[in-house]
Amino acid sequence: MHFTCNEIHEAGRVVFFFLLTSIAFVHVNCKSKEILLKAAKQLLEKENQSAVKCKTSTDEHIGELRISGQMEEAVSCLLQSLTKDAHQGWKWAQLAALYSSSGSKSKAKTCFKQASKLDGKLSTVSQWHVLAPFISGKPEYDGDPLEAMGGIRTVADQRFNKKKVYHSELAVAGQISWMSYEQIENQPVEISPRIDWRDLISSLGSMAVTEWQGWAVGEISVNSEREDVSVQCLGVPAVLVDDHLLAGDVYMRNFYRSSVSLPQGIHTVYVRLRAKVKQVFQCTFGVQDQDFEVHQPTVVPDLVDGFLIAKHMPVAMRITNHSPMKWLNKVRFKSSSDVNGLAVDSGEEVNIAPGQTAIVPMYLSQDKDDSMDGCSDISLKVKILTSAGSKEVILSIRCRKKHESFIMTFRDHDASVQQAAVIQPYGSCDLLECRVILTLHGTGVQAQNQADSYKRMEEDEWIFGAEQAWVLAPTRHGAHNWEGPGSLTAITALKKLHQYTHDSNWPWPESNKAMQDEVIFAGHSMGGHGAWHLATHYPHLGKAVISMAGWNTKEEYGDSNTFFMFDISSSHTEPAVKNILEMCFSENDVDKLVSNLKGMPVLARIGADDRTVHPFFVRRMVRLLSEEDVDVTYSELKRKEHWWWDTLKTNDGGVMNDPEVRAFMNKHAASTGQSCPATDRGRCSSSPSVEQYTLTVFNPANGGYVHGFKILQQSVPLRKSTIVMTFENNLMKLSTTNVLTLSVDLPQGVSLVIDGSTISNLDNPATICANSTTWRICDVEKIGRTMETYGPARRLAEKPFIIVAGTQLATTKLRILQFAVYLSNQFLLTSDTAVSIIEDDDHMTTADGQNLIVIGNATENTLTETLLSSIPISQQDTGFRLDGCALSDVGVLTLAPNGRDHLALILMGTSPEALEDIIQLATPTIPPMARSPFSNMVPDFVITGPEFRRRGSGGYRCAGFWGNSWEYRQELASCIC
Repeated sequence: MHFTCNEIHEAGRVVFFFLLTSIAFVHVNCKSKEILLKAAKQLLEKENQSAVKCKTSTDEHIGELRISGQMEEAVSCLLQSLTKDAHQGWKWAQLAALYSSSGSKSKAKTCFKQASKLDGKLSTVSQWHVLAPFISGKPEYDGDPLEAMGGIRTVADQRFNKKKVYHSELAVAGQISWMSYEQIENQPVEISPRIDWRDLISSLGSMAVTEWQGWAVGEISVNSEREDVSVQCLGVPAVLVDDHLLAGDVYMRNFYRSSVSLPQGIHTVYVRLRAKVKQVFQCTFGVQDQDFEVHQPTVVPDLVDGFLIAKHMPVAMRITNHSPMKWLNKVRFKSSSDVNGLAVDSGEEVNIAPGQTAIVPMYLSQDKDDSMDGCSDISLKVKILTSAGSKEVILSIRCRKKHESFIMTFRDHDASVQQAAVIQPYGSCDLLECRVILTLHGTGVQAQNQADSYKRMEEDEWIFGAEQAWVLAPTRHGAHNWEGPGSLTAITALKKLHQYTHDSNWPWPESNKAMQDEVIFAGHSMGGHGAWHLATHYPHLGKAVISMAGWNTKEEYGDSNTFFMFDISSSHTEPAVKNILEMCFSENDVDKLVSNLKGMPVLARIGADDRTVHPFFVRRMVRLLSEEDVDVTYSELKRKEHWWWDTLKTNDGGVMNDPEVRAFMNKHAASTGQSCPATDRGRCSSSPSVEQYTLTVFNPANGGYVHGFKILQQSVPLRKSTIVMTFENNLMKLSTTNVLTLSVDLPQGVSLVIDGSTISNLDNPATICANSTTWRICDVEKIGRTMETYGPARRLAEKPFIIVAGTQLATTKLRILQFAVYLSNQFLLTSDTAVSIIEDDDHMTTADGQNLIVIGNATENTLTETLLSSIPISQQDTGFRLDGCALSDVGVLTLAPNGRDHLALILMGTSPEALEDIIQLATPTIPPMARSPFSNMVPDFVITGPEFRRRGSGGYRCAGFWGNSWEYRQELASCIC
């Protein structure tokens, strides 16, 4: 390389100028720091003259002195350390806190000012102290061993004492002690306890032993008078800042931050750790610098050939109110630009509580004629208007071709905004109406990838979808396993596709509409379980089932959700409580419901070498189905594992769409001319293709008419119910077990005999009730609690609901509002649920005709007393009464009726601490697949006692289910009253 003399001369000038500039900057910067430290140096010089002797000024020793209350020596050690190096903001903050606690306000002010100049308004965590691992189980809340020693706040005072030991069955010699981890800026903390996991797994025979819990403790300092502090903790379910309970971002979605208002001084951060082998978490703190934040939308509908597929398509707008004290009111939207006729509409104005992140639905509409040409992606500018000002966000909208997969959005069963990927049929169906392949994805699979797995290559061209069926792949964030909210999202997506294709001008006239019954349920892995679940719970909608590598019950599938195996609470929980808790999820055990699939063809497939879901589970289902005379085809493919793209040849469709699957789908998707009319399918499905059918139900809450019958009430709620149906020409005979009330909708001319009782003069539909040994026609309005209001507690969130925070007691109203925000944020982070929060004084206009979560006892919340009047729990001066049991020092969670068809979930306690115990039942605890609040093992009511935090479910004073008249029933409760 060659340079001219001029080039060399010019380069020299640049280098010389850079050196001069750098020297000047260093000089000015040093001088600036000298000026900043001048006032503080005067304090150091003066205070050092009278300081006592300090043995050592290490961070650990200073921390131990400060926490243990040895103020004088702690001050001396801090002075000594700062004399050596005055550029330590955290030590200035500690010195300020010590001076403040001793009443030396002027000295404290100087030190806080110095800390602020070095670290800013906030000194964040520099070191975490960790106490772990302790064994942990899978319920909503397992016991915490530290509670036997006063809880984490008490135990944390010993965190600088490395000689202090604690008992844990996971460690060699059964002892663990505090560990410390440096917090490197913007880096996660990785905690890998030194445990011989291999020995434990080998000896105890289960990976479940690797589930552990513990605590991480750190400190931050607010160096100014008061600040709104932003808190984000990734990878953990919850975090405490002093006494402020904040939701953690357990899924590490990295958009959510909490806010808390903190006064000047040092504040302790407690992070509850839940991990499997290794815990990785990251907490960041900052001074809040904006009133609210609009996050980039991720649930957005596609255009198809330039068009929205419906008149109004929802978009999920996530908005955070960063103020910890003020409400963000009148949130609404408007278009800032007009692109291809697209506009936005707010619907109703929304209010967002302090610290809440809310999903606010926004609607896209389109005003464009059919002559629009081309298909291109669109960027639409949207303006968000609020009481705290306005912001803009760019909405990115894709355009997809007609036979490509596309995303449709919809308002779900709980009013949240969800999405599904869709592929149109590439052929034609009879009467321009096609069946739907409702296909459910596995863990971590995107909806569009699930839909696009229905592809194959022919003559060097990719073919997507099915010839005579829609492919519909819904999705919902979270560990729902396609049970509960997941199954309802799938069914809602099916209904919405039917609605969109029938009620709008799309698809275009030559296209095929979508049916909402005669469905082909399909899925892989978790989705394979989902296919079993939908088919067994909604057999009236099913045409056929394709389950690929589907497991049967989460509690038996590996170590995913073991039931009382190594839990802390196992040592304290009596069988009666375990029975109640198992009743909460037994309805999801699909192997107990196989009788419901009789008459529905089944294809069960799995790779012979699959070790993610072992063939054992599919083989078991095949055996059970065969025993019930179900038409089942089993395919166990040699040399195939959990997933594969090519079965027999390259690009032949693979696990989801190879020739075997296509042949099965095409056979049952094709119209045969024997389908029920679209307007009468529910009733004509009562003319079965089998001579005898057994309907098995554990919870009648979800489902519809099966062969003309629907269970409305069970004699004993949430216990197994069966109806054995025998069909003889125009006579239908029923033999029932644990069935109290039925809804009947039979074709004209069909006679009915139930348990030997002939039902005459039957008008369809009709309600019939068991009365001693006979059945009679009855009034559905007078039979009490029905399937609409059956529990367990999670059913509260199966309809739109709002949280009502009690404000009647000045000493607790702020804490109750914080709990309401905590619950709302947990629902959003674990399942993308849209939740509104109101205060009890506003309930008259907004809470009627909805499901409610009501926080606060009758003294704290105006709704509570009225709601309690419908159930056998009452509030008294000394606590609560359950039927004949007087209960003090307890927390209470209970369902209650809110009108005939809606539920209220009341959360209350005899003290703020007892209420917090109940709130802990909403904390997701199954890493990394954390469930939505109250969705696993929470029955109709739970009453916690003083030992709850230490013993988990072993600390329940009582748990159970209400009867059909909302009465206390001994056989449905764990306690004796």
